[in-house]
Amino acid sequence: MRRFFVAIVGALTGLSALLAVPLPAQANPAPVRLIIDTDFGQWWDDVAALAAVHAAADRGSVRILGVMSDVDNQWNAPGLDALNTWYGRPDIPIGVPRNAPVVEQNYSQLLATRYPHAGRPVDAVSLYRKLLRAQPDHSVTVLSIGSLTNLAQLLRTDRALVQRKVARAVIMGGEYPTASAPEWNFGLDLAATRQVVDGWPTPVVYDGFEIGGRIFVGNHVCATHPATSPVRAVFDVLYGCGNNQADGTWDPTALFFAVFGPDRVYRLAGAGGHNTVSADGLNAWVAGGHDERYLVLTDAQRLTRRLDGLIDAHRRR
Repeated sequence: MRRFFVAIVGALTGLSALLAVPLPAQANPAPVRLIIDTDFGQWWDDVAALAAVHAAADRGSVRILGVMSDVDNQWNAPGLDALNTWYGRPDIPIGVPRNAPVVEQNYSQLLATRYPHAGRPVDAVSLYRKLLRAQPDHSVTVLSIGSLTNLAQLLRTDRALVQRKVARAVIMGGEYPTASAPEWNFGLDLAATRQVVDGWPTPVVYDGFEIGGRIFVGNHVCATHPATSPVRAVFDVLYGCGNNQADGTWDPTALFFAVFGPDRVYRLAGAGGHNTVSADGLNAWVAGGHDERYLVLTDAQRLTRRLDGLIDAHRRR
């Protein structure tokens, strides 16, 4: 569950990529080239985000280059692989972190042991470098919906590669414009968070805690997904099928922007400013800078409908 913890601490370039300004209408717009970095295994919204991105990939809106686990749990990589395999994409490479926060799992073991998967994870930073090298310059969107451990290590390893290949990063973390308490994702690895927030070299858009508190999706999963669905299995573990989640929705909201841009549900705020994170884990938007924005939710009902439409689409290849 995403909570505040006081004690726990694309195809566009440059500014066009940051602002997600749509190109003129095309018959077949190029899919977003996406790498997903997730603290999978703890709460249901990581699973919901992956369900949504697979549906978007089925529609040709996104190309999933790779999925990274950014927390330390032995079941996360096979669990991610099992979910991707069920959606008909067993070849999506899975990255595992080094020196990442250790977390308990709520459903990764279930997915890894109940559903088929190939199970060939590799080092996350090495996989990032391999994937980025294979893509055109300024073409990749990085979606962070968990700890920023992998991204901090990637910057220390090959900052120039990130600057050359990444069009933008979309980071779910913090609260905007000013946090009242440390947010979960930012607090998982605070040192890594501060490094990434202070030094990420491409345009970045932040999706804050305040957005997810207004969005409640996934409540049709047990009706729309078959009994064999791993997404349904996760919801059944955490809620019991038939019971609605009323906690909020975080990770899918960031995924939605990464793939579809504002889409009449967001506006981009914070022009002329940048994000900061203090030693106690609090973040604040301050003056100065031009390549950073944060999201403001403008239509909660539309976003809820759009996300549910993706999460409930369980077509397999």
